[in-house]
Amino acid sequence: MDIKSSFYFFLSLFICIAFIFCLTGFNEKAYSSEKIVFYLEDEPIYTSSNRISPGFLLEVVKEMTKYIGVTPNIEFLPWKRAQLMTINTPNAVIFPLTRSQSREKNYRWLCKILEVPVMFINKEGDAPINTIEQAKDIRGIGVIRGTPQEEFLIKNGVPHITMTGKEIYSKLAANRITAVFTAKPEAIFGWKNGNYKEILQFWPGFQTLPLWIATSKLSDQVNTHKWNEAFIQVIDSGFFDSMQMKYFGSQK
Repeated sequence: MDIKSSFYFFLSLFICIAFIFCLTGFNEKAYSSEKIVFYLEDEPIYTSSNRISPGFLLEVVKEMTKYIGVTPNIEFLPWKRAQLMTINTPNAVIFPLTRSQSREKNYRWLCKILEVPVMFINKEGDAPINTIEQAKDIRGIGVIRGTPQEEFLIKNGVPHITMTGKEIYSKLAANRITAVFTAKPEAIFGWKNGNYKEILQFWPGFQTLPLWIATSKLSDQVNTHKWNEAFIQVIDSGFFDSMQMKYFGSQK
């Protein structure tokens, strides 16, 4: 092999090695930069696709991601499908999710964001709902499907109608349901956001629900410690309190 042939041989070999190295590096980089995905329900109070009012929790969690250094993809799905997708998708995150015994096997829990009281709520002048027995006598109690509130009503034998969080307050305002069983802060915001004129009545609480951020057990890029640190930073910065005031006013 002469000098010229040797030069071209080694040049070709160098190019091949460089190409393989770049391809391998690209694949590793593509894997390491895999995106976190949020599977959320599109509802006005906590997680909304509305850019002007994205919802209390979506604003809080997106602020947290700035401290964590991730940019999530966000997909809005029906609530039950959002839960199923999170369980089966690596590096998927869902919120707000109530932590319950039946869900322990399906999720890794990142951090608790809020605790909310749950009660029967109807319009001023309607019949009181202080007890489960009173609730059983009322027809047309609305509850958001796929929630612990729905499980509570089923367990206690209370007749109810399931629906999405997006429609529950408009149906109450239009008298298509007579009461709702939901969290007080959610009802305050939902009623205010709908500009409904009648006054709501809040009866004694039957549940206190802790709302969590959770992730798939298949997640290898979601660091629980980092998420908790980010939540503390969001609280310390005053952002969390400002979002509570924005969405719920003085009611917490």
